Amino acid sequence: MTSYYNVTVTSKLIEEYIEIVKGAIGRGDLPSTFKGFERKLCEGAVRGLDITQFTSYNEWISWLSWASVSLDENDYLKAAIHGLRLAPRLAATDYGTSRKRDLGQRWTDAIRGFLGEIAFTKWMQEKFGFSVKMDYGYGPLSEFLMSDVKSIDGREPRLKIGIKTTKLEGVWLDIPGAQIKHSDVFVLVRVGVTSEHFVAFLKKISAIRDKLMKEALGRGLVREEELKEAWDVTPEFTPVPAYIVGFLNKLEYMNMLKDDYSIIEADGEVKRVRVVINKYIGFWNPDKEKEYRTMLLAFLRNKGKNIRDGMKITFEGIGDFSKTLHFIANSGSLRRREDEWKELLREL
Repeated sequence: MTSYYNVTVTSKLIEEYIEIVKGAIGRGDLPSTFKGFERKLCEGAVRGLDITQFTSYNEWISWLSWASVSLDENDYLKAAIHGLRLAPRLAATDYGTSRKRDLGQRWTDAIRGFLGEIAFTKWMQEKFGFSVKMDYGYGPLSEFLMSDVKSIDGREPRLKIGIKTTKLEGVWLDIPGAQIKHSDVFVLVRVGVTSEHFVAFLKKISAIRDKLMKEALGRGLVREEELKEAWDVTPEFTPVPAYIVGFLNKLEYMNMLKDDYSIIEADGEVKRVRVVINKYIGFWNPDKEKEYRTMLLAFLRNKGKNIRDGMKITFEGIGDFSKTLHFIANSGSLRRREDEWKELLREL
């Protein structure tokens, strides 16, 4: 681990970390469920600046192993049932785009979110011995709010805790709309769900062979050899890797959150005509981009960045934000160490 790393993220650094992760998996220092996910895992940790919080490669690997949890077939089944309840309530339009998602896509998106929540409850039990129950009672809000932690060891927590899930390569804790007011503590979970997991899960629980294929065969629509070919090419279900990235305690920033234009921290890489933001804690609203851009460029100038008027601003790993107010924090800005978790649990 090098101490000079600040905001410039290079592909070379990601490649370096990939080799470190592969070696750690081979030695058994990291769970084998991460095998095949090395690149995405390292992209999230490097681009989100997680690695700047550690003094050595070994320290990061040790923490990553401690923060990890594996999700099995039963966990996926639980997420699928909750996701099926939620999916019809989700907006069909992709955030930030005009592309429509069919119900199946909304279902798999919801599954990923619930897998993050299940990962958190499993991890809390494994690492701290706490029994955590989530509140899956969905309200009538037009924009689904993350599920709250309903109870910890049978009692209601003193602070409201919301779980946010992203892919392994995700960079941001992104809290859109009213969600920033909904909870006090926001936990970010990264989950390694592939595009094949859903179909592989259906194969695992025999929904494909005993339901779909049996029905097709009984109706005389296909031949046995065709079914065998389809079965053989369908991927097998494998455990889903996940880890708890960290948490943001909103109460720590209350004095600095004066209004919806508050920026607590920001940094990025200045390129020829744009600035790529990879460190940020604060609000952002694409509907008022001109005002926010002016404010952010001034913030960066005050930090000594060579900023010119008219420079475009992009956020690392984000194409377009949904058209609402966001509170965002890069993953490297979150609290993540065991002593910080223990302190939070004392507050709960």
